[in-house]
Amino acid sequence: MQACTNLDELPKSDISPGTFFNNEAEALAGLSGVYAQLRGAFPGYCCAYYALNEISTDEMVVPTRGQDWYDNGRWLEIHEQGWTPGSPSTLQDINSAWVNGFTGVANANLALSALQSRIVMDSVKQAGVIAELRALRAFYYYQLMDLFGGVPVVTTPDVAQRDRVSRDSVFRFIEAELLAARADLPRRGMRRTTAASRRARSTPYSPACTSMPAYSPRMPASSAPLRITRARESPWREA
Repeated sequence: MQACTNLDELPKSDISPGTFFNNEAEALAGLSGVYAQLRGAFPGYCCAYYALNEISTDEMVVPTRGQDWYDNGRWLEIHEQGWTPGSPSTLQDINSAWVNGFTGVANANLALSALQSRIVMDSVKQAGVIAELRALRAFYYYQLMDLFGGVPVVTTPDVAQRDRVSRDSVFRFIEAELLAARADLPRRGMRRTTAASRRARSTPYSPACTSMPAYSPRMPASSAPLRITRARESPWREA
């Protein structure tokens, strides 16, 4: 009887810092994969993050006609915010939003672990790619923080169980990453203005905002009428 004695294999499709990210083309391919993961958050592909944000409000409704678009009741659950740990919208949409966000984080971590340890292209271009990866990772963490509050913050590609941190800690990580990446961001893709807008969008989750007292109906309302000054008037006029 004969058999193989060396069963160690290195699949050619396996991507790791040791087998990939060795030149500019491979670095840009890794960056493109992190951008591509955004498709799972918005309409046209999976859109779990978009659906949970829109259909759970009065901005959007998914009509059900008979069994068409009933989909096991998941759209009604999202609209009524009636999900439970094992309900259809949880297993489909909420789980998909979690997986999609952390897949983006994992892809960014894999590329960053390689590019932050060696130079594989023009140093200015590589600094821009690293900045884009950090800003994209921060954007994925913004989505996760927006939906789940405190989540594990992972910055390495190691596969290990991570403890959940507070929402304040996630916010501070997002803000620090966007500020650190801003100076090297290129004029295309994840630009400086995009990073600035992401930072502004995450500000309501900062400790300074979340620690403010809730609105009290006992607060006296202003008796002054609301006036629109000329500075606020529309610049458009009928032809």
